[in-house]
Amino acid sequence: IEKILVPVDFSEGSTEAARYALSLARRLGAELHFLHIYGVPVISAPDGGFMMPPEMVARVASDAQDGLKRFVESLPLEGIEWKRIVADGAAHQEIVRRAKEGEFDLIVMGTHGRTGLKHFLIGSTAERVVRLSPVPVLTVPMGDEG
Repeated sequence: IEKILVPVDFSEGSTEAARYALSLARRLGAELHFLHIYGVPVISAPDGGFMMPPEMVARVASDAQDGLKRFVESLPLEGIEWKRIVADGAAHQEIVRRAKEGEFDLIVMGTHGRTGLKHFLIGSTAERVVRLSPVPVLTVPMGDEG
C-alpha cells in the first residue's frame, strides 16, 4: 500500500479515520491524499431549479478549501507525504472516481453509525463506496459515543 485516499467531511468519524490512515501511512511509508467533497446548493424557482450565482459557488468552494486546510493542519503529519483535494459532486461518486483515476491502493473512511430511519433516509456514503470501489475500503467507526 503506497497511496491512501482519505475522504473527509469534518465529522468525528472522518477525524478518527484520518488518524487511523495516518498511523497506517507511518507504518507502511504510504502517501495520504485527503479528499473533501462539497455540494453546491441549488436554488429553486417556480419555473424550475437553477444553480447559485457564480460568486456564491466560489464562496462555497473557498470555504471547502479553508475547511480542509484547517482539518489537515490539525493532524500530526510530520514525515508523511500528503496532498489535499477539494471537489464538487456527489460524495460516493466522487470518491469512487478519484480512487480509480488516482490509482489508489486503499480508501480509509469514517462511518457515522446511523441506523434505522436515519440510515434509510440519509443513506450511507461509506456503504455506497464499499459497494462501488475498485480498491479495498477500510471503514473506521466512531468511538464509544458514536
